Amino acid sequence: MRNEILSLIVESGMDEDCYTEMLDYTIELFETQGLGSDYYGYHNINHELEVTHVALLSANLNNTSKRFVKDDLKYLYAAALFHDFDPQKSVDKPHEENVLRFISADKRLRKLLDDAELDIEIIKVLILRTTYPWSGTLRENAEKQIKECFKNSPLTKDSQSKQEHFMNLGWYLSVVDRISGYALGNFSKAMEMAKMNAHALAWRP
Repeated sequence: MRNEILSLIVESGMDEDCYTEMLDYTIELFETQGLGSDYYGYHNINHELEVTHVALLSANLNNTSKRFVKDDLKYLYAAALFHDFDPQKSVDKPHEENVLRFISADKRLRKLLDDAELDIEIIKVLILRTTYPWSGTLRENAEKQIKECFKNSPLTKDSQSKQEHFMNLGWYLSVVDRISGYALGNFSKAMEMAKMNAHALAWRP
């Protein structure tokens, strides 16, 4: 999966070293925090890489209408890589607040984002939009935080159209988050993922 993503990075016009470093840092974080391939749970490194892979692959395949500009791909890439990183989680389902706290505080990641000239407030928006289910109190809390992020970002604080654009980008990432792993395997893989996801969300059988 790493090599597939590296190819998509180049195809997306992201040939600077910081993007490869971002990918390797994500893998390192998940592995060292016990969330690697051996972790039996839906939200492990495999899920993180699958979401990143499909987000870029689909955007590139369907970009004849130019719905995604290069900066969109950069933001999707960074947000997808870190959208579920919550090493302190007490259950398998990550908490978005913990994910945002990590990406705000981690110095190495902040440097990589600076090198890529990415606004962390926009990355927070995309991650918050992956909140599931997007309804009730969860949605209300996420929308409040998104509003603050838009206010704090020079890209969006005075532009309603850009706010709408990034919300749509976050919606796209949320759809990818739901379906990517299932789309990349056969029926047996899908059944295994469904079991892990049911466990993660405490669903009844």
